[in-house]
Amino acid sequence: MKIACVGCSWTEGICSDGYPLEKEQTYAYALSKWLENKKIKNTVYNAGRAGSSVDFYPIVIDYLLKEFNPDVFIIQMTTFDRNIMILDPLLEEDKKINFGYDQLSPQYYKIWDNNTNLIHLGPGMGWLAADSTSRKRIQVNDIKYSAKLKDLDTDMFKRIWEDRIKGKVAPNITLSEFSDFVSIWWEQYGHDTNYRPYQYYNQIYSLEDQLKALGKKVIPFYWINYKPVNYNKLLPVRQYTVVENLFDEITFKKLQIDDGWHFGKEGNTRLVQEFLGPQVLETMK
Repeated sequence: MKIACVGCSWTEGICSDGYPLEKEQTYAYALSKWLENKKIKNTVYNAGRAGSSVDFYPIVIDYLLKEFNPDVFIIQMTTFDRNIMILDPLLEEDKKINFGYDQLSPQYYKIWDNNTNLIHLGPGMGWLAADSTSRKRIQVNDIKYSAKLKDLDTDMFKRIWEDRIKGKVAPNITLSEFSDFVSIWWEQYGHDTNYRPYQYYNQIYSLEDQLKALGKKVIPFYWINYKPVNYNKLLPVRQYTVVENLFDEITFKKLQIDDGWHFGKEGNTRLVQEFLGPQVLETMK
């Protein structure tokens, strides 16, 4: 059985301070060992990418289908306040979709996003780019993000701009223009509006339906409750498990290893034992 795990930092195993977990601490690895202990031969591909959005998922899923053709896709839906900035580089080679992988054990692969023409946009970048109005709005809403914003390197934009943009795209985009783009995106696009559910849920539901049409088993779940309110008739709500609701509030907080809701080995092991493992077994019936 070949299983692909798609998601953001919670799947990849990256803490809010950027610290990577050892593979043994991720739920993808825990799932592989759990299945092995039940005498089920398996290979797990951890395709989590820190900071990624559901807009990114079709790109990495297409790569997984071409390279490995997994039987089961576990899709961890990240929060809606994320997106990708797609660049059009001057060099044809830089335009290509670029992924790689390391086989870290006989049964465990780590997939790497090597795309230099994609910039992942999230709350941390939005916070740094936005003006004081946005910062006040965040405080009023008391939104908790998966990054310690006060500790973020303020040179982030300059590094990304020099590495991905400067002299590599046309027309030229200045550092100031890049920062302004992210600020506008965050101020006008990164919040829950009446339009947000149409894009967010359409992307999720389309992925599920397309994979099932290819004969794949799909296990979608939310890590936390932070998702747009879906009230429309075109995309009625599909009931997916929310990890935050699997445990009582005290237990959920206890299992977190940082202030970005990330789990370590204990939490991810329990996640596998109480949800993902049984769900995978259910796909085998």
